[in-house]
Amino acid sequence: MTAAGDASPARHRPVRVGIDVGGTFTKAIGIVPGDAHPLAEAVHPTTHHAPGGVSEGVAEVVRLLVARLGADARGIQLVAFSTTQAMNALLEGDVAPVGVLGIGAAPDAKRARQRTRVGEIELAPGRRLRTASAFIDATGGLDVGAVDAAIETLLAAGCTALAVSAAFAVDTPEHEQLVAQRARARGLPTCAGHELTGTYGLETRTVTAAINASILPLVERTAAIVAGALGDAGLKAPLLVLRGDGGAMNLDTFRTAPTMTIGSGPAAGVAAALHQLALRAGLVVECGGTSSNISVVRDGRTVQRSLRVMGRPTAIRAIDSWVVGAAGGSMARLGRRKVAEVGPRSAHVAGLPYACFASVAQLDGCVLELTAPRPGDPDAYATVRAGGIQYALTATCAANALGVVAPDSYAAGDRDAALAGFEALGRQLRCSAEAAARAVLDGAVTKIAEAVTQAARAHDLPKDAPVVALGGSGPVLCAEVARRLGRPLLEPDHPEVLSSIGAALSLVRAEAVRTSTAAGTALRVARDAELACIAAGAAANTVSVETTFDPRTGEQRAVATGAVALQTGASSALQCGDDELARAAADALHLDAGALRLVAVTDYYRVFASPGDGAVSVVDLRGAITFTDQTRSVIAADADALLGHLRDAITAGSLHLGVATMIPRVILICGPSILDLSDARRAEDVLRAAEAALAERPGPAVAAVLR
Repeated sequence: MTAAGDASPARHRPVRVGIDVGGTFTKAIGIVPGDAHPLAEAVHPTTHHAPGGVSEGVAEVVRLLVARLGADARGIQLVAFSTTQAMNALLEGDVAPVGVLGIGAAPDAKRARQRTRVGEIELAPGRRLRTASAFIDATGGLDVGAVDAAIETLLAAGCTALAVSAAFAVDTPEHEQLVAQRARARGLPTCAGHELTGTYGLETRTVTAAINASILPLVERTAAIVAGALGDAGLKAPLLVLRGDGGAMNLDTFRTAPTMTIGSGPAAGVAAALHQLALRAGLVVECGGTSSNISVVRDGRTVQRSLRVMGRPTAIRAIDSWVVGAAGGSMARLGRRKVAEVGPRSAHVAGLPYACFASVAQLDGCVLELTAPRPGDPDAYATVRAGGIQYALTATCAANALGVVAPDSYAAGDRDAALAGFEALGRQLRCSAEAAARAVLDGAVTKIAEAVTQAARAHDLPKDAPVVALGGSGPVLCAEVARRLGRPLLEPDHPEVLSSIGAALSLVRAEAVRTSTAAGTALRVARDAELACIAAGAAANTVSVETTFDPRTGEQRAVATGAVALQTGASSALQCGDDELARAAADALHLDAGALRLVAVTDYYRVFASPGDGAVSVVDLRGAITFTDQTRSVIAADADALLGHLRDAITAGSLHLGVATMIPRVILICGPSILDLSDARRAEDVLRAAEAALAERPGPAVAAVLR
């Protein structure tokens, strides 16, 4: 590392900053792309209860990191941010009451009214989102006076955020746009359903919009404080936020679509495991202080799903993960002379220091004290008090007391201090200090091991797939989990900040500028930025582009953001040759490369199919698999010809059941986008959506009609 006072040109080397907001700690690293070791690290307790929420901790960790980088801070090119704030807000019920304004027109007005009246939405056990509903029948058009009156009604009902959801807004968003414009002009945080998803399904879009709207006020404060912290630190580098599906968004998109960051913390950890460990199969377990996240890697790729909130489907996509309320900071809840449960309450939530991070002198003569960490909790969580200070007995304390923490581990504390605390607990449980510590450690390990077993079973992982230890308490807790389950343990370097490293190295940004007022300039400059972003390493299906025009200079500017594919080796791979792409496609289908034929070629993808069983695999030019499934047919054509062929294929693949007709699933590939049109219930809906997408992306396209 270049010293702060060194005049060497190395001080200007490119640096990326990765920030990961966990339940207990907010961590930041500075790293040079292509290097595996951070230049500097900074850690600060996550500031859940500060006036500015977790963003205050982010601001502080940025200040600390910039100071530690010294002259290297001048080379910061990009700041990447992963956060659990959206998920935590839902789990804790820290949400605003939402007004849901539905819009429909004849002959579908009655059904639209029903499907936009979502009622109370259960977010987590005991946590609910309150909504109030209004509806506008726009059969004769949408009247501005009716819009303002509906907004007034929802404000009078106590709503402080608005979700607007109109039937068929995926194709014709003008009504949603008008309502959002009127509401935002009044300073009301507003979310329109079409801004979040392009899929059909009015009720699903409405629920998604309501959940997203409920955390807009909270996230707006976060975005403002984080942006201010970067400015105060003198950083002009762009800030990108990691999405839960492994994609990327800029700060403005984060302000409007914060629910898309649900799962971004696990996504960052998995990204690091994939890109740095060349992991082909495994269970990535990130153990922090408050919770543990388990994610699955199979065939070198992650598994993604659409999120359900207490059983209700949403359009929020994220990597498939299991969240467990047990981790290094988990406290023990006592039953009748035994440890009843470890977690979900943590020392950080309780505002208590860990006993193992005190000295044995500080704990001299400590006595057991049962406490309720939060209002409503039972007075049954074990702590010790000494010298007027209350200390938590955590899973990390238990591991230190048992001597299973390596001296150089992030979780290493004072073993004698930990034993002193557990001696007090042992007197209550009528056992030795070691036995009391073992009961607490086993309580946390049992909960994590059960979730790991569920994840492995759900995705049929082989017994030799390793447990990958991430997070500050990962090496300790994951070692116990792996031993209990008989699985190998994989310990990467820097496990405590690997998620921050994953965020820093996963996100990609590129710009393109043209000075022209000619027709089509915006599309050309957007394509230039898109291709530059892909050339810099982003997976094509993660890239989004925003364009701006400066009338004073005539400059049309496009900024493309994306992320490296969540697939082994994608971070370093150059564009592959045809043989390598065929092998990647075949591996994803567990076939020999000779069993596939190339059926479509686009600027972004190669589409391979197995003539025998109809299996199809879509692979990008770096060999990242973006889609696999069983198909009835694959259509490759220019936009005009494709629609006619697609109509015929849908007709041939439909199943007629008397009064109803089931149409096949359809996947459309145009440009870098892979669109699942399967939410549509009628063939005409599929064709209308396909036509709209193809109008924006003229040229070669591919449609896969699935079984």
